[in-house]
Amino acid sequence: MRNGILMMLAFAASAGPTSALAEGGAATVVALLVDGLSGEMIERYETPNLDRMRKSGVWTHNLTPTFPAISGPTWASIATGCLPSHHGVVTDKFIDPERGLMDHSVDADWLTGCELIQEVAERQGVRTAALGWWGALSTRRGATATYLSAAIEAERVEPRSVKSYPTDDVRAAEVLRYLSLPEEQRPRLILAFMRGPDLDAHFNGAESDEVERAVIGADAAIGTVLDALESMHDPTTLLVVSDHGHLPISHIVNLQRIMRRHDIQATGITTGTSAFLYFEAEADVVRALEALSSRDEFDVYRRSELPEWADLGTSERIGQLVLSAHPGYFFADVDLWPFWAKPLSVVGPEVIAMPFLGAGIISGHGYAPMVPGNQGVLYLSGEGVPADSLPSAHMTDVHPTLAALLGIEPGSPTDGASLVGAFGLDRP
Repeated sequence: MRNGILMMLAFAASAGPTSALAEGGAATVVALLVDGLSGEMIERYETPNLDRMRKSGVWTHNLTPTFPAISGPTWASIATGCLPSHHGVVTDKFIDPERGLMDHSVDADWLTGCELIQEVAERQGVRTAALGWWGALSTRRGATATYLSAAIEAERVEPRSVKSYPTDDVRAAEVLRYLSLPEEQRPRLILAFMRGPDLDAHFNGAESDEVERAVIGADAAIGTVLDALESMHDPTTLLVVSDHGHLPISHIVNLQRIMRRHDIQATGITTGTSAFLYFEAEADVVRALEALSSRDEFDVYRRSELPEWADLGTSERIGQLVLSAHPGYFFADVDLWPFWAKPLSVVGPEVIAMPFLGAGIISGHGYAPMVPGNQGVLYLSGEGVPADSLPSAHMTDVHPTLAALLGIEPGSPTDGASLVGAFGLDRP
């Protein structure tokens, strides 16, 4: 179910070598993943450095996310070029029938298929730095790139906390340290995660002063990297991508309270705008489906009957029932509630208006991919990149695009298509 634009991109990319990159790709490629940066934020606030990239490169504010559009699945799809149905990171928190609970992990071992761009690059002789990038470490295999973040121990803690990651200015400085290494040590591919505005947006709203400061700060950090790349003598390319947008949250859905009222015998795992229900007995699935199908706050699907846009597959990591919240609603994760609020999951209201007692989530993401405002952004500028706009792209396109810019083969399999070749963009 890919947008028709990808057919055009694939055709354009097949046209053959046309540029200075034909001899093996850009000498240095940097990819910055900015958490929660939306096109609306870029239009609303001062972002002079992204404006520079837009004027000189290819960009879109319609980067289609995976479902659910939350960090784990989107980061894994950006890194592998695969949909969750193939890479296996189906949400941020799920139950694996053999390994047990996966709770906001960035361990590469949770992949069930597909290859990380850093491993693909290293295998083909491209030295890589993975700084806060998903899958930088594997418990079984160790580091998946030559260089890792100085904060790797904090970044790998489970469940992860974005507060443990460096601030965006510190991350930009880390990128510059690797760019300044002697040529024989310098990575040709640098992959870096930036905290961006996501956390501030969740608790203060996408139009808050806190988000404005975060967006301006992220843009300044991008400018630091952009200036460094433009000062280098070798061909360079900068790609900036975000994992999702942000939408207002008006109500919290107290799922555990709803399950208790209907005596639903299941383990519920919630991750904001989606939830998985795991059952022991098929009869309980049928009864729960009947009880939940009439709710106004969310849709409920059988694992075997998910809509095409979900692209989750049918593995047992997915609950027998999948709940997808309607815009404005957000499933409560009681595990994250303060102790004084936990009794609400037993005796409280089924739907709670936000903010509650002056606190709580008031902006979120993770809805169906086509919901307006849920999309991420993509900016690409540098060697051989024209000034043009893309109607849309998909997060799975990032991996094959980075591979094409480097002049290497993408991982196998990939679900995305390289954007190199589109609208005159040079290809190696």
